[in-house]
Amino acid sequence: MFRSPDQALAFAFRMRSSAVISIPSATYIANKTDNEHASDRLTQYDLHAQVGMIFSFLSRRSEEEQAYAFFLHGTNRERAIAANILVRRFGGRLEKYGISRRELRNAALGSSVRSTSSASGLSEHKAWKFRRELAEILSPIQDRLMDSLWEWLEASNTISMQHS
Repeated sequence: MFRSPDQALAFAFRMRSSAVISIPSATYIANKTDNEHASDRLTQYDLHAQVGMIFSFLSRRSEEEQAYAFFLHGTNRERAIAANILVRRFGGRLEKYGISRRELRNAALGSSVRSTSSASGLSEHKAWKFRRELAEILSPIQDRLMDSLWEWLEASNTISMQHS
């Protein structure tokens, strides 16, 4: 079903807050008169089971890998908490920018060089360097998480064998 581990993570974060059965789908099921069976399609229950399995996998990973996943795909509140964890863990490598931990967190949450600059008080050039260095710090975490998730997905038989 998934073509990449990042797609699986994005799917899990997107689906986790959706209802298993919504009112429109329940109405459709109640009014359905034909006997068509789509046994090859995943139901809402199957999709939510996959989400649960992915979050169960994620809960067994290191704190920094969990923080990376929530930093990447979480809600704004979850991203802020994850950024706090990452800054606490790697802030020492970013001290050269001369900004507080709170400003480091706000800079990490920036979606662009400009927003990083305005959130931290850094010049745009320093904000660009900060974002590049942060990406270099997070890259090994991303690699570990995605590699282990890919192996787990292959073992669980939940990946698409199509290559595009």
